[in-house]
Amino acid sequence: MSVPSATVSGYARRLDILRSELPAEGLDGLLLSRLSNVRYLSGFSGSSGHLLMLPERSVLFTDFRYEEQAAAEVDPAIEVRISRDGLLAEVAAFLDERGLSGRLGFEPESVTVRERHELGELCDRVTWETAPTWVESQRVRKDGREIELIQRAAGIGESALEEVLSAVREGVTERTLAAELDYRLRLAGSGPPPFETIVAAGPRSALPHAQPSDRELRDGDLVLFDFGATVGGYCSDMTRTFVLGRAAAWQRDVHEAVAAAQDAARRVIAAGVAARDVDETARDVLRSAGLADRFGHGTGHGIGLEVHEAPRIYRRSDDVLEIGSVVTVEPGVYLPGRGGVRIEDDVVVEEAGARTLTRYSRDLIEL
Repeated sequence: MSVPSATVSGYARRLDILRSELPAEGLDGLLLSRLSNVRYLSGFSGSSGHLLMLPERSVLFTDFRYEEQAAAEVDPAIEVRISRDGLLAEVAAFLDERGLSGRLGFEPESVTVRERHELGELCDRVTWETAPTWVESQRVRKDGREIELIQRAAGIGESALEEVLSAVREGVTERTLAAELDYRLRLAGSGPPPFETIVAAGPRSALPHAQPSDRELRDGDLVLFDFGATVGGYCSDMTRTFVLGRAAAWQRDVHEAVAAAQDAARRVIAAGVAARDVDETARDVLRSAGLADRFGHGTGHGIGLEVHEAPRIYRRSDDVLEIGSVVTVEPGVYLPGRGGVRIEDDVVVEEAGARTLTRYSRDLIEL
């Protein structure tokens, strides 16, 4: 499956936006070590890399394992240096060779205490300062290519789920279904899964982040699938809840309440809307059904190069939705000892409002 690539000017534009932020913090450059940010700004998808952004140039530092990969992936405008003595040592050598000094920013969320100490020792001509989360803020606003990749990942997930449902029967284990779904996702074109697939049945569906177990499915079980796919590094994230056999009245009631809460939250999404208001909209519907106390997590989160990124949709969020934001909407109700229901979709904020990228039925399907 081919993946559309960002143009050279696309990466250059992202770097230029970031460079424009430096003067306000009095910084002469920025060392990026969070791999999702490195990929966003350079195209490099390896597991070892630092990107040094200076006013006139950008340099990617990686190791010998990724020499050919970096040559193929990294924007040609970005210099690539291969380290054989450690990435931070290579960064220090580069700065020393050019007699560079001044104030450089680093990403505190992805630098350990040991690495910060090493930076200070190796680069004693430089003053290191913690930098704001500029890249994460920029990543909130997805462009058309990014939205296309998320849409394709969602489509892969939906087709894989449809294939796996034929294997849902009494006696099959959660673990078997999760493995089958992972296999089908890969066959359909997904890259590495963005998180561990969740399959939870019966009373275990009341565990919001259940790990698939050897429990065998039984007639009357709620069966919850929460999973994602990736295309070009971009994630999808979807949850659907089914019932094996005939649904009981209480299962239908809970599913109906969650579906109504999810629909209401999706409908309120638009540019300029406070994320906490989306959360409160879902919570209000469940409150009317007497189920709000069994909804204990946030209503959603941003997705992109990471499956959990800004904006965050929960009660105390200060985030505001923007055009280009892609978020999940995933209210749930969890009844200990009985079972749980969650419905999750991926939604993009556009000028005309919200568009749901995941299209799989939200009805309570009996399998």
